[in-house]
Amino acid sequence: MRSYFDGMLRYFEISGRSTRLQYWLFFIIQFLLTIGAVAIDYQMGGFRDLKNPQMTATLFVGIVHFVPGITVSIRRLHDIGRSGFWYLLYFVPFAGLVLLYWACCASEPGHNGYDDPEPSRYDPRGRHAMPRYSTIPRTIRMGSNAARPPSVGYDGLTTPDRFI
Repeated sequence: MRSYFDGMLRYFEISGRSTRLQYWLFFIIQFLLTIGAVAIDYQMGGFRDLKNPQMTATLFVGIVHFVPGITVSIRRLHDIGRSGFWYLLYFVPFAGLVLLYWACCASEPGHNGYDDPEPSRYDPRGRHAMPRYSTIPRTIRMGSNAARPPSVGYDGLTTPDRFI
């Protein structure tokens, strides 16, 4: 699950790397959510008129996962030492099979031109607190111990134990 959330939190981030595990778990969970959305649409009667189906949940899941699917794929290409422009092979018939093969390849060890000197050491099993690369500042992540600004109480005085 953490691999999926890492992909969603890095929504527009194409720099850095995504490991094989991050890539495949993101797309497996996306696939399962799509199946669930189709089931919801079917139960809600979205397929009664087959000439004009109303698949609102499926459309929502597709729109939400469109950009992160591209960015995770580009970061996966970076992880094997390829440029993100190779993603454009999806627009060539049957060339997507090459990208599928590359998605199954092992990560390039050590430093490549797409990250800091150390490759991603993200561990989805929870041994590390947060992924190394993220666009979300550490001070606003869930569960951070960052100091909150004091808020003003109803009497106009500052109360340090309230944060809303």
